[in-house]
Amino acid sequence: MKELFWIDSHCHLADPKLIPDLENDFKEIVPENIRVLISSVLSRKEIIWHRESLPALAIPKELTIYMTAGIHPYYEESSKDDFDLIAELAGSQKLMAIGEIGLDNRNSDTSWQKDILLRQLDLARAYDLPVIFHVVKMYYELHKILKNNFPKVRGYLHGFNSSLEVAENFSRFDLAFSLNMCLPDISVLNHILKRGFYLMETDAPYAKPITNREDHNHLINLMSVIYELCKLTNRSRESIQLDQYYSFKQLFAESGK
Repeated sequence: MKELFWIDSHCHLADPKLIPDLENDFKEIVPENIRVLISSVLSRKEIIWHRESLPALAIPKELTIYMTAGIHPYYEESSKDDFDLIAELAGSQKLMAIGEIGLDNRNSDTSWQKDILLRQLDLARAYDLPVIFHVVKMYYELHKILKNNFPKVRGYLHGFNSSLEVAENFSRFDLAFSLNMCLPDISVLNHILKRGFYLMETDAPYAKPITNREDHNHLINLMSVIYELCKLTNRSRESIQLDQYYSFKQLFAESGK
């Protein structure tokens, strides 16, 4: 078996908070055996930065960076006008996944959210791409949409922190759970780890560890997520690393990753 490594399944490398320190952040994570970053872009401006500015940075040869793109249900710079560009990127095999997309109860325009979600789910199905879901207090609505329209969807719910009932319901789909420092309670964690289909993420620059006094989250804090997960579940780092590796391969094997 090839050497295993850690994967940050969800971060925002194009976020202005991260950009100034990215080269140092890259240097910091390589010794910890973090080898894959899945970077979510949420606007046309971020897509352009990812394509034009990121390659100019000093990226360690050990590090692989993938891009995902989607129209976010709440992020103010996301726009339905970006759909054609996202479709173009999907068609030219420039995307690892479609996302993050989903539903968010902080946005009162539920009709708009559902319309753009359905369009992007259609896009993912057309190009056989995984989907990264963002959900805030609208799990029931998302479950109904998937059950009725996209029962074979594959991908993961990022930053999952909901109830055991929700976790069990979404486990019926081919969806993994991505965990960050905002962890669900132990019964949910035990369900997720027993199922064995999960990833870890920083969501940097968001989801900062509570005890961290810096103004935003950094990529190195993936190790804090791993530490907390091991501590709470009494699982070894090796077993968790193996689970996330095979979950990653299962999710992205069909897209050649």
